[in-house]
Amino acid sequence: MSGISLKYWIQAARPKTLLVSMAPVIMSVAFASIFLKINWLPAIICLVFAVMAQIISNFVNDYSDGIKGLDENRVGPERMVASGIISPKKMRLGIAIMCVLTFILGCTLMFWGGLILLPFGILIMLCALAYSMGPFPLSQHALGDLAVILFYGIAPVALTFFIQTGFVNRQIIIAGLSVGLITDNLLIVNNYRDADDDLKNGKRTTANVLGKRFMKMLYFCNPLIAIVLGLVFFDGIIAPCVWLVSIIPFLVYSTLVSIKFSKAKGLELNKLIGMSSLEAIVFALTVVFVIIFK
Repeated sequence: MSGISLKYWIQAARPKTLLVSMAPVIMSVAFASIFLKINWLPAIICLVFAVMAQIISNFVNDYSDGIKGLDENRVGPERMVASGIISPKKMRLGIAIMCVLTFILGCTLMFWGGLILLPFGILIMLCALAYSMGPFPLSQHALGDLAVILFYGIAPVALTFFIQTGFVNRQIIIAGLSVGLITDNLLIVNNYRDADDDLKNGKRTTANVLGKRFMKMLYFCNPLIAIVLGLVFFDGIIAPCVWLVSIIPFLVYSTLVSIKFSKAKGLELNKLIGMSSLEAIVFALTVVFVIIFK
């Protein structure tokens, strides 16, 4: 990766989006603290692993769309391969290095979670690659939203919780689903913004399958569904009124962001990337707050 300024690799990693991989781990660790004292080393490793897996996915998306010519007329932030700043060969090398480092880091988690983590870790890394590459790229066959909910919600929440506690229950799965739905709002912004170009390039996303109007409605509904799910995953832990009062700041923020999204056009949608990513962290920190002060 030599010969290319670090700032371009950082740009390819899409730092504004990385909060969505942190949110499920943070939330999961908070839940685990209800049952036992947190072991912070594997918790930190889970957080770094999640971020590195997302960077792999972002590198792969930059590379795949770049070599296919899908980013030539994009409205969104500049992509490194499409712009020629990073060559396809160097991006492949960057992906390979990140995969090796992420795999090695992930293997250390087996010290706490056992060999059962290995197939899950391999699956996560394969899906990070398969999101934009391979014979059936998930992002190009209207499966991106499902992948996000699973791999940026349910999987990291459940696995982080398992590494800490040694078990997984219904409530933690529902908690993962809730943050996965909120994380999906980031993808909705990207797909909504790029819907017309994606359609021209034969890339099928939910935005051009279900329509832009539906995606606007889904963007608004996802946080509301997550709030309702909070009543389920906090059942027996706190009184419902505590959750409904604590979640008000998140509700206000998500509503304001949804209103902004409903009015945004073209380049204005790029501002929603960071705001949508922050939405997941605000939700996760609300859960942390409720657990600490319950």
